[in-house]
Amino acid sequence: MSQSEAVTIDEIGYPLVYVPAGSFLMGTVPTPYRKTDHEEPQREVTLDAFYIGMLPLSNAQYWRFLAAKGHNLPRFHDSPRFNAPDCPVVGVSWYDALELLKWINELCDNYFRLPTEAEWEKAARGTDGRIYPWGDVWGVSNGNFGEVRLKRTTPVGSYPSGASPYGCLDMGGNVYEWCNDWFHPETYKYSPAVNPGGAVDGRRKVIRGGSWVPRGEFAARCANRAAYEPAERVHNVGIRIAVSA
Repeated sequence: MSQSEAVTIDEIGYPLVYVPAGSFLMGTVPTPYRKTDHEEPQREVTLDAFYIGMLPLSNAQYWRFLAAKGHNLPRFHDSPRFNAPDCPVVGVSWYDALELLKWINELCDNYFRLPTEAEWEKAARGTDGRIYPWGDVWGVSNGNFGEVRLKRTTPVGSYPSGASPYGCLDMGGNVYEWCNDWFHPETYKYSPAVNPGGAVDGRRKVIRGGSWVPRGEFAARCANRAAYEPAERVHNVGIRIAVSA
């Protein structure tokens, strides 16, 4: 795919932004608190250029896939807290995400995929080592966090003040998003510094981004890592799509 400021998956009307090749700071500086052990040590990581979704995938976009393939409905498809067309799709497993991507790639003859967690963090963080996608200062006006007490998802892109350096929205709050990597608590101690792909196997898949549930200030950090088993379909995890440039 040729370099551009943005591209769109026309089949579902999904925009992606360009993230140039280069290095960034990934992870967290060691602290006395064990809650960040799995984000340490902070290190410089170099990635090839890629594109990543400007937004998490919406229900309306996911429904195009459902209409075409007759795939399983999202777990919370009948809940008014989560099923508005312009809100991010939730209640989808990592395997559901792969089926969606398989369908998209058959239509457009490309290789759209889930981002690696390194790609996800660079898209959220940029190259200045910031704490949150929008900068270093916490603020509840930058996303849908548990502290706001909405207790539901909000339409994608509702918080432009929370944009990342590359223009990605909702990378802190609203929903977590599946990454391609298997989760391991000591990944950063042994993974390569160039285009890391995570552990070779595992029980859980990495999720990134924080969500509408509590712990917003901690969970919305660019470096925050969490994980679920790939078959789980929960109410605060959705999908963001990527592709190599």
